[in-house]
Amino acid sequence: MNTFSDAFSLCNSPAGPSRRSGFRVPFGLRDGRAWAPGEVARGKACGCVCPGCGAALVAKAQTSRRRRPHFAHLTDTGCQTGRETGIHLRAKQLIAERRQLRVPAWDGDWIEMPNPPQASDADGHVHVGRRVDYPARQSALHKVELERWFGTYKPDVYAWDEAGELLVEIRVTHAVDERKAERVQAHGRRMIEIDLSRLDRDTPHDLAAFEQAVLNDPANRVWISCPDAVADWHTSKQELDEQVAACNEEIARWREQQAMAAEKRRRQEDRSAKDKEGRRAYMRRLVRDKHADDLAQLMELTAPTRIERVLQKYQTDAEERVSELLDAVPPIVRSACLRAHEHAWVFGVDPVLWQLLAYQHFVANQPAGSRFNQRDVAAWVRRSFHPEMALYRLFVAQYAARAETRRAGFFKRRMAYWVFTEEENERIPNFYTSVNDFIDRLEAARLIRRLPAPAGEREVLPPPPAPGRDGDGGNPKPAPPPSRPVAAQPLESLPERGRRVPGHSTQVGEPSAD
Repeated sequence: MNTFSDAFSLCNSPAGPSRRSGFRVPFGLRDGRAWAPGEVARGKACGCVCPGCGAALVAKAQTSRRRRPHFAHLTDTGCQTGRETGIHLRAKQLIAERRQLRVPAWDGDWIEMPNPPQASDADGHVHVGRRVDYPARQSALHKVELERWFGTYKPDVYAWDEAGELLVEIRVTHAVDERKAERVQAHGRRMIEIDLSRLDRDTPHDLAAFEQAVLNDPANRVWISCPDAVADWHTSKQELDEQVAACNEEIARWREQQAMAAEKRRRQEDRSAKDKEGRRAYMRRLVRDKHADDLAQLMELTAPTRIERVLQKYQTDAEERVSELLDAVPPIVRSACLRAHEHAWVFGVDPVLWQLLAYQHFVANQPAGSRFNQRDVAAWVRRSFHPEMALYRLFVAQYAARAETRRAGFFKRRMAYWVFTEEENERIPNFYTSVNDFIDRLEAARLIRRLPAPAGEREVLPPPPAPGRDGDGGNPKPAPPPSRPVAAQPLESLPERGRRVPGHSTQVGEPSAD
């Protein structure tokens, strides 16, 4: 090798004397002892062999200022283990000679033995136990032996310190395997491992740095087996488990109390609901008893066949009187009065007749500008004829119940009373809507007009032209023959009955209609 580049290439080539990036042999073996280059004679006179392959070594660079002292093979053997084996032997030798060693702190294992121990209770809260305090310390060693057998395993160093037996493993290439660790732990012996596998390449050539790494560096050693610390950890874990168990008992009692309280509330709510339903059913029976006679007649009185029958009778009885009244009113009044709401039959008279008579009483016989109220019309119709009083009393009960609900602050539009069944509420006719509908038709015919206040107030307008005259009061017209289709068929079968005028739906006795 004539140049530095040639030397570098040889050291780093696969066929070179060293395949580990130019690492040199830091220690040579002679008389069973590992020597540093500075501790032996120069060159071949050192008398050392390679700890790995046993080949002769030469000591070099003992006095160089540019290179560290080292050993080199006298002839190229392709040795790959000289460096690691030398480090291993020198480390054991240092421990045996110095008889002191820094023992690391025990800090558990993050997975199996976290220090301090932790446990979760039934609510998922994490509890932390007592931390095991096993600090690092400098120990003096005695009874030191190298590679003493213990049946199936052999530690690198066997010694005693103030705490008892201590086994030491030196890691240069291979760590303590799991099987060996389990056997040591099963025997209850203490063992530490000193990891020299990550030493800087120059550290073994610096005797002070190497000695520091082997004997005192706290960062490169761990416990393989520390029975005292493990026992203390298990004691702490047991204490924590007992604490968590007590906590879980409290949680279980609290949950049971909560469940019992919830069950108690549920039963109370059920009883309350039953009591409330019972009180409601009781009150319903009391109120229904007041309407028992009327309710007993409701279904019969409102049967469709009966309504059709009584309408035919009312029309037959009133036919002559109706014809006479129709002859005396303008056509627009006829058109308004020949229609009727589906509930107009409830007043015990032909709907056309009571509408014609109501028009005559409140409009035709009154001067223009006079006023009346829808309430007056409804009261007059009930007093003047023979309404179905059983139905009227049921309707009044419905109306009063709705008014009470509205006074309580709940808007309710439908005429339904909780005391009655759904079918009963549907069958009870409304005594106001037929009057409302009639008033709306008179207003649409411009016979009356609505006043802004009070509610339901109406004003009579000038009368239309007299029968037989045109609109300007001129030439007479022949009077059309009286026509009364309402008397020819039942009320509910007429196509125009029950029709309302859009925009007019004022309820008798109320600002708005149903």
